[in-house]
Amino acid sequence: MRFLTPHLPPYPGPFTVGSVEIEIPSPWPAVYDAIETAVETLQFRVFYPADVQDPSNKKNPYWFPEERREYLKSFVTFSGRSSTLATFLSHIPFVPDVTLPCLSNVPLLDPPDDHKWPVVMFSHGLGGTRNAYSQFCGSLASHGHVVIAPEYRDKSAAITYVRDFSAAGYVRKEVKYQRMMEVSTSARILRTYQLVQRVRETLSILKILLEKNIALVPMGETNPIKFDWSYVDTRREKVVYAGHSFGAATSVVLVKGVYHVLEFLHEHESDAAASNPTGIEEIPSSLTLDGPIDRTDEFLRPQPAHAILLLDPWCIPMYQTMGIPLTVPTMAILSQAFYAWSTNMALVYQLLSNSGCVSGAAPPLKVHLFLTKPSAHHSQSDLALLFPSLTKYAFNLPECTFETQTAVMSMNVAGCVEFLRENGINSFDVTDEREGLIKTQSKEQDKDYPTAFVLQGYLVADNVVKGWTRLNVRDDITVVDILADDG
Repeated sequence: MRFLTPHLPPYPGPFTVGSVEIEIPSPWPAVYDAIETAVETLQFRVFYPADVQDPSNKKNPYWFPEERREYLKSFVTFSGRSSTLATFLSHIPFVPDVTLPCLSNVPLLDPPDDHKWPVVMFSHGLGGTRNAYSQFCGSLASHGHVVIAPEYRDKSAAITYVRDFSAAGYVRKEVKYQRMMEVSTSARILRTYQLVQRVRETLSILKILLEKNIALVPMGETNPIKFDWSYVDTRREKVVYAGHSFGAATSVVLVKGVYHVLEFLHEHESDAAASNPTGIEEIPSSLTLDGPIDRTDEFLRPQPAHAILLLDPWCIPMYQTMGIPLTVPTMAILSQAFYAWSTNMALVYQLLSNSGCVSGAAPPLKVHLFLTKPSAHHSQSDLALLFPSLTKYAFNLPECTFETQTAVMSMNVAGCVEFLRENGINSFDVTDEREGLIKTQSKEQDKDYPTAFVLQGYLVADNVVKGWTRLNVRDDITVVDILADDG
């Protein structure tokens, strides 16, 4: 019955992909009492173009980490299915044996033509993990990027395990996903704490990798892989931030400055503790908020970036940053589910529109906004590829099959690669058979899209990826009540 094992399609780019899992103690630990979490260790997976001339190690990594059954059960219960089903699936032998279409711990490839591999930092959404978006991350790596995918310890991951490096032996503690009622001030405050912690974890990883160029020692091993940092573009201003849903919010907050969400926390924390709609008895402060927030703190201030890739951006957690203009090229891709959520869509338009900037007119900016069909919110992750039937029924997407979701992922990756190439990020050519993704639009159709983009390669003037609908960034949006959940 091994043929029934869920699988992921091959990566589309010209490079074989290598991958390594890392967990290291954080040099900049922090405690977040409000969500009972801490930044003690940093855990992440790196995807990169691989040198496969050495045949000594050509193993495919497992999609589920060490605690495979626990991760599987957590994904199933997060999707809204019963714990009974989760337990049943976790004991089917071939289900936890899913592998990634990349190679474990192989050397980094020497880039062609004296270029350096650009860096993408990808943030997962609620219920995600370091592996949950492997198809998107690995596909970007196959086009010539080093992609870093953290697993956050802020109770937004489906489940995660934190190693105690001070203990004798291999001791780990479990951090489970925390559900909450989103439509409340208390929930927004808890999400704010999570954003602050995510930013700290993200920047800690970048500082360690890009500034200190540490050796990459795989989890459970003692010897580093062959990974020459001189092959990587380690300039912070050249980093591309990307993310899905809450991860997209994380990316935006990184670029705009997380002190904006802290200022919201400063203003509203006491109100939330008094109203207490989520049943939390107390929301203690994990930071010193009894004085001015230090906007020069390296973990709070705006971060340099080359571009942002937003998959189904969830805007409510970052609402307090809406008055701050985006200053880097931005690509946003929406699923049908998020496009139908009118409250969030109003904020998406505001996020990408100059008129949403209360501080004045934003500078000229390359902004692209697209809708993908047929798609669910989790079409942006691996879940719809690995478990299309579960996605179909859990998220009411009748068209969800492995084939349709592979096409959705392919068009999303293709568009992102071309967007990065348009903005000066080295992405290498795709294979000829991918030219079938092109669909020509007529001039009559184009007149309604003043923000139409022109890209090189197989996305050119008057063309758009087949299956995409180009959306105009609207300037007439007024948001009255962002907490009214009509989606």
